[in-house]
Amino acid sequence: MFEFINAAVGSFFQTLLAVVWIVLPIFLFALFWTLRLYQKRIEFLSKVKWVMLELKPPKDLIKTPKSMEQVFSSFYGIYSGGIKWHEKYLDGKVDLWMSLEMVGRGGGTHFYLRCPAQFRNLAEAAIYAQYPDVEIVETQDYTEEMPEVLPNEIWDLWGGGFTLAKNSAYPIKTYPYFEEVKEEKRIDPISNIAEAMSKLKDDEMIWIQLLVSPTGAQTGSDLKKECEDEIKKIVDSTREPKGEGETISLGMWKLTPAQQDVIKAIGNKGTKMPFQFSLRAIYIDKKNEFTMSNVAALRSAFQLFNTSDLNALKGDKLSTSYGKFLGRILPWYKQFQINSKKRRIYDYYRKRKFGYSGRLVSEALPILNTEELATLFHFPAGVVKAAKLQTIYSRKGEPPVNLPIE
Repeated sequence: MFEFINAAVGSFFQTLLAVVWIVLPIFLFALFWTLRLYQKRIEFLSKVKWVMLELKPPKDLIKTPKSMEQVFSSFYGIYSGGIKWHEKYLDGKVDLWMSLEMVGRGGGTHFYLRCPAQFRNLAEAAIYAQYPDVEIVETQDYTEEMPEVLPNEIWDLWGGGFTLAKNSAYPIKTYPYFEEVKEEKRIDPISNIAEAMSKLKDDEMIWIQLLVSPTGAQTGSDLKKECEDEIKKIVDSTREPKGEGETISLGMWKLTPAQQDVIKAIGNKGTKMPFQFSLRAIYIDKKNEFTMSNVAALRSAFQLFNTSDLNALKGDKLSTSYGKFLGRILPWYKQFQINSKKRRIYDYYRKRKFGYSGRLVSEALPILNTEELATLFHFPAGVVKAAKLQTIYSRKGEPPVNLPIE
């Protein structure tokens, strides 16, 4: 009996040892390859030079977000179309991104674009083509005016990241919904945000950041196919029993008007250029004056883009919250969780980290098309009367061709 057990145990360990010598090298190589790729991506991104541009729109701008949609369509030109294998895995190359930012301070509301220096000409040409009177100037990063770490003894903040409540095939509410033929009936989608920023005191700040990176089927994000699959799923929901084990699709005519509107919206989303995105918002004020009323105004401003039958913006894992079970029963742990999340989203914002890893690892990020992005970020139209919008009151022009120079 004991001889049998000894033989069985010996055989088991011999088999285990043989398997380990096969599996261990594979595991170590996979670990080495992953860490090497991680390091190569860090090296690639560290060499990217970034430029911060302030965008100053003219006073009483009358253009709709449609113009900004064309700007985003031009931004799609930075898409790699699929990085070559050797560049991706040997050099660590990744698709880059742009950051469009709307900043409210006591001194007014500002618009910024941060992009790789190699795409500056493309970005400026795209903006000037739609907004020829906009002034674009290179400027310092406004986040550097604040401490590297917040909150601290003087400053406090609330921060939130946003993602999509449903899969990317479903669109959020976009600017055509807000527009009417008559100007007095037109509602600007970001009017609530502009209004909240216009009421900030000197020490209060609201920062909103929209990071975008073009994507497509070549890089594993086929939005058009995803939309087609979702439409097929909705249409297939009309199937009814025909006989034993058989069903028949009743097609579009069986769909309710609401379902038809959903299909139309999904189909429209799939026809426009797709971008992966990260959306963040931060409210900063001194600790002794910090008020949650501005936080509520900021959060409610993003509710304007939500619909129950299509898609909505919801808080992601970066959002400041009270934590889970332990945070609710242990006050000290709750405060630790909150401060950790505040510092994390503040750090992500300052570094303009795309997604949760900054492109160091592959992530399945949500997708918006150009129409949705233009709804979230554009220059407020003249119908927005919020005070302190930073605009220019005069235009730059070329001198006459016959102007004497001596």
